[in-house]
Amino acid sequence: MTSAPVSHRAPVEQRTTRAGIAGVGIYRPPASVPDSVRLTGPDCLGVSYRVQAKSGLNTASLAAGAARAAMKASNIDPSTLELIVAGTTTPDVLWPTTACLVQSELNLPMVASFDLYAAQASLLTAFHVAAKYMSGGARGALVIGAETSNQLVDFPGQSGGRHARGASAVVLNAGDAAGEILATAAGGRASSERSRGGLNGAAAAGFSDAVADCLRRGGLSLGEIDLVIAEQTAPDLMRSWLRESGVSTGSFLLDPERYADTFAAAPFAVLHDAVKEGRLREGQTALMLSYGSGPVWAVACLRWGKGGLSEW
Repeated sequence: MTSAPVSHRAPVEQRTTRAGIAGVGIYRPPASVPDSVRLTGPDCLGVSYRVQAKSGLNTASLAAGAARAAMKASNIDPSTLELIVAGTTTPDVLWPTTACLVQSELNLPMVASFDLYAAQASLLTAFHVAAKYMSGGARGALVIGAETSNQLVDFPGQSGGRHARGASAVVLNAGDAAGEILATAAGGRASSERSRGGLNGAAAAGFSDAVADCLRRGGLSLGEIDLVIAEQTAPDLMRSWLRESGVSTGSFLLDPERYADTFAAAPFAVLHDAVKEGRLREGQTALMLSYGSGPVWAVACLRWGKGGLSEW
């Protein structure tokens, strides 16, 4: 009787990484810079021709500007990046993705690069994915949100799309100065019905459960959060949540007139300004909320470290 062969293969080591935000970059172009020309009718030969990038700003150019700023602010070696993900609702083309266009423009490593579409929650959902990637042992990740008025498809009643111009980005790494992403959560529901009070019962419960789950896994209560960054495109819904949650208005950052036109790119633009203006300091905690059409939602809880700031 022979015994089974013994394997001498070394066990696989499972890496885990404590990730944080090493740098935040934003790009808010002046009004004097024109948007790219959108072609329609007989001039529209295909999807790739809908936006003429050389004629002005487009989503990829805004994303690249914010990414440059975030890389500068983080001061990390680009070779440590192992993921590039962009959250947007206004890609110039469906392929190549905005993330790949930024990757090529900035000559970044040939790593996993893709776009993520989740309405207003696109950027924090992308952040959620990147945080999971980092927890698996990645050395660094670049997360970008970018929006323009260019859309591949005009939705009914929008007549040429909404006004949107802006981009924001963060670089994640495992350095002690980067602070810590305490927890993230994301979810959605196949119903967009709303009640008279704002969110419908199921959607409100889903969003509230995501907030509670994120806080629980982050080891914090709402009372321990120093700053809540709200969804800037849904002020009524956020004020309704504020009343129900009991969060102090002094720790609640909602300024739709300033940020709503950046749409999905808003969360990190707000974060950048909050740190710059002293509303979020080293060692303090922030709860970031996003809620979009679908409905979809994403939540992030983080402790701010010594992350850098830069504006392109």
